[in-house]
Order: sequence, then C-alpha cells, then structure tokens
Amino acid sequence: MEPIETGAEPPRALSTAEPLTYRATAFVARGNEPDWNVQISGNTATYRTPDTPNGRQIQVNRLVFDRGVEYIGVLNGRPFVVNMRAAPCQDTMSDERFPLTARLTVTGQTRTGCAAPGVVPTAPQAASQDAPQAAAGAAPAQAG
Repeated sequence: MEPIETGAEPPRALSTAEPLTYRATAFVARGNEPDWNVQISGNTATYRTPDTPNGRQIQVNRLVFDRGVEYIGVLNGRPFVVNMRAAPCQDTMSDERFPLTARLTVTGQTRTGCAAPGVVPTAPQAASQDAPQAAAGAAPAQAG
C-alpha cells in the first residue's frame, strides 16, 4: 500500500522493484513445446532451440519493473523479449520448480516457461538445455 501525499510530510521514494530479480544479473529461462532456453548474463542473452543447440547471442537491454525484470533485444530484425516475473512456476515436462515465470517473444511468437536467477556456464557442453542452473521455487504454477 502506498502512502497518500497530503503535503504534511515531504514526499519519499518507495522501492517497487521485485527483490529476487532486482540485483541478479544472470538468469536462465526455458520452456517446452517448442523447447527453448535463454541464458542471460549481463547484457547478453544466448537463445537456444533444438535447431540451434549452440545458441544465438543477442545483445539485450535490461528493464526492471515492480514484479520482475525484462530483457529486450533484436533477433533477425524482430523484437526479442524475455520477461520474468516473480511467481512460482512448475515445468510441465520435468516437474522442476522455479521461482519465476517466463515469457519469451521471438519471431513474432510468444512462448511461456519458467526461470530462475542463475550462473551462466562458460563451457559450451555445460550450457545444455537440460541443465537449467536454476534454484528451486515454492508452490507450483503451470507454464508450458
């Protein structure tokens, strides 16, 4: 709840950023049907699909908002957007739980999935789509 400004006290700034995503600079997001995986480190996102197992690197800009974080870039001349919100998520294929829901917009299509703050591996073989490098979340929410 935000205070009402009455003029009796000087205005004060209120933090509305989501604490789980505010300071994290690395994330891993993934979804199923079709399979996709995005690993973000700083201002670089690596987007993987079964057709591109080595991934495509995309320069992204970070936007923090009250319920999460969004990374925006351009892939093949079209918007590439990864939006992550603080809401528990359960992977529909593996039953793994994550602290964030994810929404990926790529090639004009929107896909849903799960995400977590994480460490992006440096070795190419460690960047497997099956190894999300994610922290477990709380109660489940369905995402696909």
